[in-house]
Amino acid sequence: MAYDADAAAVGISQVYWDKGLKYFTNGDDATTAIQNLYLDWKPPFDLGSLAAIIGALYADTYWAALPSDGQRMSVTQLANDLSAAIGVNLSDATRAAQFAFSRWYGLFVRGNMANSGEIPKQGTLTSSPDVLVNGSSPMIPRLIITNWNQDTWGPKPGLKNYAYGRSQSLNIGVPITQPTVRMYYTDAGFVPPPSSWIQVFTYDDQLESSPLVDINGGQTLVPGTRSASKLAFGVNFPGTGHYCMITAAASEYFANKPNAGQGNWDSATWLQCNGAAGWHNLDVSSTGEAFLKFYNQDDSAERFAFEAHCHQVDKGAKVSLAIDGLLRSTEAAITADYQVVSAEVEAPPHHVGELAVRFGKLPPGSSVTFYKYWVLPVGHPYHPHAARLVGDFDALVSGQPVRVPMGDYTFIGPED
Repeated sequence: MAYDADAAAVGISQVYWDKGLKYFTNGDDATTAIQNLYLDWKPPFDLGSLAAIIGALYADTYWAALPSDGQRMSVTQLANDLSAAIGVNLSDATRAAQFAFSRWYGLFVRGNMANSGEIPKQGTLTSSPDVLVNGSSPMIPRLIITNWNQDTWGPKPGLKNYAYGRSQSLNIGVPITQPTVRMYYTDAGFVPPPSSWIQVFTYDDQLESSPLVDINGGQTLVPGTRSASKLAFGVNFPGTGHYCMITAAASEYFANKPNAGQGNWDSATWLQCNGAAGWHNLDVSSTGEAFLKFYNQDDSAERFAFEAHCHQVDKGAKVSLAIDGLLRSTEAAITADYQVVSAEVEAPPHHVGELAVRFGKLPPGSSVTFYKYWVLPVGHPYHPHAARLVGDFDALVSGQPVRVPMGDYTFIGPED
Protein backbone atom coordinates (compact mmCIF):
# COMPACT_ATOMS: atom_id res chain seq x y z
CA MET A 1 0.00 0.00 0.00
CA ALA A 2 1.30 3.45 -0.86
CA TYR A 3 2.49 5.58 2.03
CA ASP A 4 0.10 8.40 2.96
CA ALA A 5 2.11 11.22 4.54
CA ASP A 6 -1.05 13.05 5.61
CA ALA A 7 -2.12 10.06 7.64
CA ALA A 8 1.18 9.77 9.51
CA ALA A 9 0.88 9.99 13.26
CA VAL A 10 1.69 13.39 14.71
CA GLY A 11 3.23 11.76 17.78
CA ILE A 12 6.14 9.36 17.39
CA SER A 13 6.52 6.60 19.96
CA GLN A 14 9.30 7.32 22.44
CA VAL A 15 10.50 3.75 22.02
CA TYR A 16 11.67 4.46 18.49
CA TRP A 17 13.26 7.81 19.36
CA ASP A 18 15.28 6.00 22.03
CA LYS A 19 16.31 3.24 19.65
CA GLY A 20 17.29 5.77 17.00
CA LEU A 21 19.41 7.62 19.54
CA LYS A 22 21.12 4.37 20.50
CA TYR A 23 22.16 3.75 16.90
CA PHE A 24 23.32 7.34 16.49
CA THR A 25 25.35 7.18 19.71
CA ASN A 26 26.88 3.85 18.66
CA GLY A 27 28.23 5.52 15.53
CA ASP A 28 26.00 3.80 12.97
CA ASP A 29 25.65 5.69 9.72
CA ALA A 30 22.22 6.82 8.59
CA THR A 31 21.58 3.87 6.27
CA THR A 32 22.46 1.32 8.94
CA ALA A 33 20.27 3.15 11.46
CA ILE A 34 17.35 3.06 8.99
CA GLN A 35 17.71 -0.71 8.64
CA ASN A 36 18.01 -1.33 12.39
CA LEU A 37 15.08 0.92 13.24
CA TYR A 38 12.95 -0.70 10.54
CA LEU A 39 13.67 -4.15 12.01
CA ASP A 40 12.77 -2.87 15.48
CA TRP A 41 9.41 -1.44 14.39
CA LYS A 42 6.29 -3.26 15.48
CA PRO A 43 3.22 -3.20 13.22
CA PRO A 44 1.78 -0.96 12.00
CA PHE A 45 4.97 0.42 10.44
CA ASP A 46 5.10 4.20 9.91
CA LEU A 47 7.61 5.22 7.26
CA GLY A 48 7.06 8.93 7.93
CA SER A 49 7.95 8.55 11.60
CA LEU A 50 11.06 6.56 10.76
CA ALA A 51 12.07 9.25 8.25
CA ALA A 52 11.52 11.98 10.83
CA ILE A 53 13.69 10.25 13.43
CA ILE A 54 16.52 9.64 10.98
CA GLY A 55 16.29 13.15 9.55
CA ALA A 56 16.43 14.67 13.03
CA LEU A 57 19.30 12.63 14.44
CA TYR A 58 21.35 12.59 11.25
CA ALA A 59 20.67 16.20 10.31
CA ASP A 60 24.33 16.79 9.42
CA THR A 61 24.11 13.95 6.89
CA TYR A 62 21.15 15.47 5.09
CA TRP A 63 21.92 19.18 5.33
CA ALA A 64 22.93 20.50 1.88
CA ALA A 65 23.61 16.94 0.71
CA LEU A 66 23.16 17.77 -2.99
CA PRO A 67 24.00 20.99 -4.89
CA SER A 68 20.38 21.40 -6.02
CA ASP A 69 19.27 21.38 -2.38
CA GLY A 70 21.08 24.58 -1.56
CA GLN A 71 21.27 25.10 2.21
CA ARG A 72 18.44 22.91 3.48
CA MET A 73 17.65 19.33 4.41
CA SER A 74 17.79 17.02 1.40
CA VAL A 75 14.51 15.28 0.67
CA THR A 76 16.15 13.54 -2.27
CA GLN A 77 19.03 12.09 -0.25
CA LEU A 78 16.82 10.88 2.60
CA ALA A 79 14.37 9.32 0.13
CA ASN A 80 17.22 7.57 -1.68
CA ASP A 81 18.59 6.24 1.61
CA LEU A 82 15.18 4.97 2.74
CA SER A 83 14.58 3.24 -0.57
CA ALA A 84 18.04 1.69 -0.75
CA ALA A 85 18.11 0.60 2.90
CA ILE A 86 14.73 -1.11 3.25
CA GLY A 87 13.45 -1.49 -0.28
CA VAL A 88 10.44 0.82 -0.20
CA ASN A 89 9.54 2.32 -3.57
CA LEU A 90 11.07 5.71 -4.22
CA SER A 91 7.77 7.58 -4.51
CA ASP A 92 6.70 6.43 -1.04
CA ALA A 93 10.16 7.22 0.34
CA THR A 94 9.98 10.71 -1.19
CA ARG A 95 6.60 11.44 0.41
CA ALA A 96 7.94 10.26 3.77
CA ALA A 97 11.05 12.45 3.43
CA GLN A 98 8.93 15.44 2.46
CA PHE A 99 6.79 14.85 5.54
CA ALA A 100 9.90 14.60 7.73
CA PHE A 101 11.47 17.81 6.48
CA SER A 102 8.28 19.88 6.43
CA ARG A 103 9.01 20.83 10.04
CA TRP A 104 12.16 21.44 12.04
CA TYR A 105 13.50 18.86 14.49
CA GLY A 106 15.98 20.10 17.08
CA LEU A 107 16.99 23.58 18.18
CA PHE A 108 14.58 26.03 16.56
CA VAL A 109 15.21 29.77 16.21
CA ARG A 110 12.21 31.82 15.13
CA GLY A 111 12.26 34.01 12.05
CA ASN A 112 9.36 35.99 13.48
CA MET A 113 7.09 35.77 16.51
CA ALA A 114 4.53 33.57 14.70
CA ASN A 115 6.92 30.81 13.61
CA SER A 116 6.20 27.44 15.19
CA GLY A 117 8.58 25.05 13.42
CA GLU A 118 7.24 24.86 9.87
CA ILE A 119 9.75 24.64 7.01
CA PRO A 120 10.10 26.70 4.90
CA LYS A 121 9.59 29.42 7.47
CA GLN A 122 6.56 31.58 6.80
CA GLY A 123 5.98 35.32 7.05
CA THR A 124 8.67 37.94 7.53
CA LEU A 125 11.96 36.09 7.62
CA THR A 126 14.16 38.62 9.39
CA SER A 127 12.27 39.71 12.50
CA SER A 128 13.60 37.07 14.86
CA PRO A 129 12.79 37.67 18.55
CA ASP A 130 15.58 35.21 19.35
CA VAL A 131 18.28 37.73 18.43
CA LEU A 132 18.60 40.01 21.45
CA VAL A 133 20.71 43.14 21.90
CA ASN A 134 20.38 45.08 25.15
CA GLY A 135 22.85 47.93 24.84
CA SER A 136 25.10 48.32 27.86
CA SER A 137 22.86 46.30 30.23
CA PRO A 138 23.53 42.59 30.81
CA MET A 139 20.69 40.06 31.11
CA ILE A 140 20.42 36.65 32.76
CA PRO A 141 19.17 33.51 30.97
CA ARG A 142 16.25 33.07 33.36
CA LEU A 143 14.86 36.49 32.44
CA ILE A 144 15.46 35.98 28.71
CA ILE A 145 13.50 32.71 28.82
CA THR A 146 10.74 34.06 31.06
CA ASN A 147 10.14 36.89 28.57
CA TRP A 148 10.04 34.44 25.68
CA ASN A 149 7.74 36.47 23.46
CA GLN A 150 9.34 39.82 24.15
CA ASP A 151 11.59 41.53 21.61
CA THR A 152 14.79 42.98 23.04
CA TRP A 153 16.54 45.22 20.55
CA GLY A 154 18.36 48.27 21.86
CA PRO A 155 21.75 48.59 20.17
CA LYS A 156 23.92 51.48 21.33
CA PRO A 157 26.40 52.84 18.78
CA GLY A 158 29.88 53.49 20.06
CA LEU A 159 29.50 51.02 22.94
CA LYS A 160 30.13 47.33 23.45
CA ASN A 161 26.61 45.89 23.41
CA TYR A 162 25.37 42.86 25.32
CA ALA A 163 23.86 40.34 22.87
CA TYR A 164 22.13 36.99 23.45
CA GLY A 165 20.58 34.14 21.46
CA ARG A 166 17.53 32.00 22.21
CA SER A 167 16.34 28.62 20.94
CA GLN A 168 13.80 25.91 21.73
CA SER A 169 14.14 22.14 21.45
CA LEU A 170 11.26 21.48 19.07
CA ASN A 171 9.69 18.26 17.71
CA ILE A 172 12.76 16.13 18.43
CA GLY A 173 12.07 13.31 20.91
CA VAL A 174 15.46 12.97 22.58
CA PRO A 175 17.54 15.22 24.85
CA ILE A 176 20.03 17.66 23.36
CA THR A 177 23.19 17.50 25.47
CA GLN A 178 25.50 19.81 23.52
CA PRO A 179 23.42 22.91 22.73
CA THR A 180 25.42 25.95 21.71
CA VAL A 181 24.82 29.25 19.97
CA ARG A 182 26.94 31.59 17.85
CA MET A 183 26.16 35.15 16.76
CA TYR A 184 27.16 37.29 13.79
CA TYR A 185 26.48 40.74 12.43
CA THR A 186 26.69 42.29 8.99
CA ASP A 187 25.79 45.46 7.13
CA ALA A 188 22.12 46.31 6.83
CA GLY A 189 20.70 44.76 3.70
CA PHE A 190 19.34 41.61 2.14
CA VAL A 191 20.83 38.21 3.11
CA PRO A 192 24.51 38.84 2.46
CA PRO A 193 26.74 35.79 1.89
CA PRO A 194 28.36 34.21 4.96
CA SER A 195 31.76 35.42 3.76
CA SER A 196 30.63 38.94 4.69
CA TRP A 197 29.44 38.06 8.20
CA ILE A 198 31.45 39.18 11.20
CA GLN A 199 31.51 36.68 14.04
CA VAL A 200 30.73 38.05 17.48
CA PHE A 201 32.69 36.66 20.42
CA THR A 202 31.53 36.32 23.99
CA TYR A 203 31.66 39.53 26.01
CA ASP A 204 35.08 38.65 27.43
CA ASP A 205 36.39 38.18 23.85
CA GLN A 206 37.40 34.59 24.64
CA LEU A 207 34.87 32.26 22.97
CA GLU A 208 33.19 31.92 19.58
CA SER A 209 30.10 30.28 21.07
CA SER A 210 28.10 30.03 24.27
CA PRO A 211 26.30 27.04 25.77
CA LEU A 212 22.52 27.24 25.69
CA VAL A 213 20.92 26.66 29.09
CA ASP A 214 17.40 26.13 30.33
CA ILE A 215 15.59 28.35 32.84
CA ASN A 216 17.39 26.63 35.72
CA GLY A 217 20.83 26.81 34.13
CA GLY A 218 20.92 23.20 32.94
CA GLN A 219 22.72 22.35 29.72
CA THR A 220 20.73 19.20 28.87
CA LEU A 221 17.63 20.27 26.98
CA VAL A 222 14.81 17.76 27.09
CA PRO A 223 12.18 17.91 24.34
CA GLY A 224 10.26 21.17 24.32
CA THR A 225 12.75 23.07 26.49
CA ARG A 226 13.32 26.77 25.89
CA SER A 227 16.87 27.99 26.27
CA ALA A 228 19.07 31.08 26.14
CA SER A 229 22.79 31.70 25.81
CA LYS A 230 24.54 31.20 29.14
CA LEU A 231 27.19 33.76 28.24
CA ALA A 232 26.66 37.21 26.83
CA PHE A 233 28.15 38.13 23.49
CA GLY A 234 29.79 41.51 23.01
CA VAL A 235 29.17 43.41 19.80
CA ASN A 236 30.65 46.74 18.78
CA PHE A 237 28.67 48.11 15.86
CA PRO A 238 31.03 50.35 13.86
CA GLY A 239 29.69 53.83 13.22
CA THR A 240 26.09 54.87 13.66
CA GLY A 241 24.52 52.96 10.75
CA HIS A 242 22.07 50.07 10.66
CA TYR A 243 23.09 46.43 10.95
CA CYS A 244 21.73 42.87 10.73
CA MET A 245 22.35 40.29 13.44
CA ILE A 246 22.15 36.52 13.24
CA THR A 247 21.64 33.81 15.88
CA ALA A 248 22.78 30.30 14.88
CA ALA A 249 22.10 27.39 17.26
CA ALA A 250 23.91 24.05 17.05
CA SER A 251 23.84 20.64 18.69
CA GLU A 252 25.38 17.19 18.46
CA TYR A 253 22.88 16.47 15.68
CA PHE A 254 23.30 19.63 13.61
CA ALA A 255 26.57 21.60 13.52
CA ASN A 256 24.94 24.53 11.64
CA LYS A 257 28.18 25.99 10.31
CA PRO A 258 27.58 28.82 7.82
CA ASN A 259 28.44 27.93 4.26
CA ALA A 260 31.48 29.99 3.28
CA GLY A 261 30.63 29.65 -0.40
CA GLN A 262 28.46 32.00 -2.40
CA GLY A 263 25.32 31.66 -4.47
CA ASN A 264 21.84 33.12 -4.58
CA TRP A 265 20.25 29.70 -4.19
CA ASP A 266 22.30 28.88 -1.09
CA SER A 267 21.33 32.18 0.55
CA ALA A 268 17.65 31.87 -0.36
CA THR A 269 17.33 28.34 1.00
CA TRP A 270 19.41 29.07 4.11
CA LEU A 271 17.12 31.96 5.00
CA GLN A 272 13.88 30.01 4.58
CA CYS A 273 14.88 26.47 5.52
CA ASN A 274 17.45 26.73 8.32
CA GLY A 275 15.27 26.29 11.37
CA ALA A 276 18.22 26.73 13.72
CA ALA A 277 19.05 30.28 12.62
CA GLY A 278 17.31 33.64 12.83
CA TRP A 279 17.92 37.17 11.51
CA HIS A 280 17.05 40.50 13.04
CA ASN A 281 16.74 43.28 10.45
CA LEU A 282 14.64 45.89 12.19
CA ASP A 283 15.58 49.32 13.45
CA VAL A 284 14.17 52.68 14.44
CA SER A 285 14.77 55.31 11.76
CA SER A 286 15.65 58.84 12.83
CA THR A 287 16.70 60.16 9.41
CA GLY A 288 14.23 58.66 6.92
CA GLU A 289 16.97 57.35 4.64
CA ALA A 290 19.41 54.45 4.48
CA PHE A 291 21.63 52.33 2.27
CA LEU A 292 20.79 48.62 2.12
CA LYS A 293 23.49 46.34 0.76
CA PHE A 294 22.53 43.67 -1.75
CA TYR A 295 24.40 41.01 -3.68
CA ASN A 296 24.09 39.02 -6.87
CA GLN A 297 26.16 36.04 -5.78
CA ASP A 298 25.95 34.13 -9.07
CA ASP A 299 28.21 33.89 -12.11
CA SER A 300 25.33 35.08 -14.32
CA ALA A 301 23.35 38.31 -14.54
CA GLU A 302 20.18 37.95 -12.45
CA ARG A 303 16.97 39.91 -12.00
CA PHE A 304 15.87 41.25 -8.63
CA ALA A 305 12.74 43.06 -7.53
CA PHE A 306 12.71 45.51 -4.63
CA GLU A 307 9.57 46.60 -2.82
CA ALA A 308 8.88 49.18 -0.11
CA HIS A 309 5.80 48.25 1.93
CA CYS A 310 4.66 51.43 3.64
CA HIS A 311 2.34 51.24 6.68
CA GLN A 312 0.80 54.39 8.17
CA VAL A 313 3.39 56.64 6.55
CA ASP A 314 2.34 60.29 6.38
CA LYS A 315 0.23 61.13 3.33
CA GLY A 316 2.26 63.07 0.83
CA ALA A 317 5.59 61.65 1.99
CA LYS A 318 7.91 60.64 -0.85
CA VAL A 319 9.36 57.13 -0.97
CA SER A 320 12.17 56.39 -3.40
CA LEU A 321 14.42 53.50 -4.42
CA ALA A 322 17.69 53.96 -6.34
CA ILE A 323 20.82 51.96 -7.18
CA ASP A 324 23.88 53.70 -8.50
CA GLY A 325 24.48 52.58 -12.06
CA LEU A 326 21.50 50.22 -12.17
CA LEU A 327 18.33 52.05 -11.16
CA ARG A 328 17.48 55.71 -11.46
CA SER A 329 15.46 56.97 -8.54
CA THR A 330 11.94 55.54 -8.45
CA GLU A 331 9.88 57.96 -6.40
CA ALA A 332 6.24 57.76 -5.37
CA ALA A 333 4.05 59.91 -3.14
CA ILE A 334 2.18 58.13 -0.34
CA THR A 335 -1.58 58.39 -0.76
CA ALA A 336 -2.87 55.44 1.31
CA ASP A 337 -2.42 53.90 4.75
CA TYR A 338 -0.79 50.90 3.08
CA GLN A 339 1.10 51.32 -0.17
CA VAL A 340 3.80 49.42 -2.08
CA VAL A 341 6.52 51.11 -4.11
CA SER A 342 8.49 48.73 -6.35
CA ALA A 343 11.29 48.51 -8.90
CA GLU A 344 13.09 45.74 -10.78
CA VAL A 345 16.69 45.57 -11.98
CA GLU A 346 19.13 43.22 -13.63
CA ALA A 347 22.37 42.95 -11.68
CA PRO A 348 25.59 41.83 -13.38
CA PRO A 349 27.47 38.73 -12.16
CA HIS A 350 28.90 38.97 -8.64
CA HIS A 351 27.55 42.45 -8.21
CA VAL A 352 27.70 44.11 -4.80
CA GLY A 353 25.57 47.22 -4.59
CA GLU A 354 23.49 49.41 -2.33
CA LEU A 355 19.82 50.17 -2.55
CA ALA A 356 19.47 53.82 -1.55
CA VAL A 357 16.11 54.31 0.15
CA ARG A 358 14.40 57.50 1.22
CA PHE A 359 11.07 57.59 2.99
CA GLY A 360 11.03 60.68 5.18
CA LYS A 361 10.90 60.83 8.94
CA LEU A 362 8.47 58.21 10.19
CA PRO A 363 5.72 59.10 12.68
CA PRO A 364 5.10 56.87 15.74
CA GLY A 365 3.32 53.64 14.79
CA SER A 366 4.49 53.70 11.17
CA SER A 367 6.89 51.40 9.34
CA VAL A 368 8.48 50.78 5.97
CA THR A 369 9.68 47.26 5.12
CA PHE A 370 11.99 46.84 2.14
CA TYR A 371 11.88 43.42 0.45
CA LYS A 372 14.22 41.88 -2.08
CA TYR A 373 13.09 39.09 -4.43
CA TRP A 374 15.12 37.03 -6.86
CA VAL A 375 13.11 36.80 -10.09
CA LEU A 376 13.64 33.52 -11.96
CA PRO A 377 12.15 33.26 -15.47
CA VAL A 378 11.10 29.96 -16.99
CA GLY A 379 14.19 28.25 -18.36
CA HIS A 380 16.36 29.38 -15.48
CA PRO A 381 18.18 26.33 -14.04
CA TYR A 382 16.64 26.94 -10.62
CA HIS A 383 13.13 27.85 -11.83
CA PRO A 384 11.53 24.47 -10.96
CA HIS A 385 13.38 24.24 -7.64
CA ALA A 386 12.37 27.79 -6.75
CA ALA A 387 8.72 27.18 -7.64
CA ARG A 388 8.64 24.21 -5.28
CA LEU A 389 10.45 26.12 -2.54
CA VAL A 390 7.92 28.97 -2.48
CA GLY A 391 4.91 26.76 -3.29
CA ASP A 392 4.21 28.47 -6.63
CA PHE A 393 3.19 25.31 -8.46
CA ASP A 394 1.18 27.26 -11.04
CA ALA A 395 4.48 28.65 -12.31
CA LEU A 396 5.60 25.13 -13.20
CA VAL A 397 2.59 24.78 -15.49
CA SER A 398 2.13 28.32 -16.76
CA GLY A 399 5.79 29.15 -17.29
CA GLN A 400 5.53 32.34 -15.22
CA PRO A 401 8.56 33.76 -13.39
CA VAL A 402 9.06 32.78 -9.75
CA ARG A 403 9.90 35.32 -7.06
CA VAL A 404 12.08 33.99 -4.28
CA PRO A 405 12.36 36.00 -1.03
CA MET A 406 15.91 37.19 -0.41
CA GLY A 407 15.39 39.01 2.85
CA ASP A 408 13.87 42.23 4.11
CA TYR A 409 14.67 45.17 6.35
CA THR A 410 12.15 47.13 8.42
CA PHE A 411 12.37 50.70 9.66
CA ILE A 412 9.88 51.86 12.26
CA GLY A 413 8.91 55.21 13.65
CA PRO A 414 9.84 56.26 17.20
CA GLU A 415 7.68 55.32 20.15
CA ASP A 416 5.12 57.86 21.31
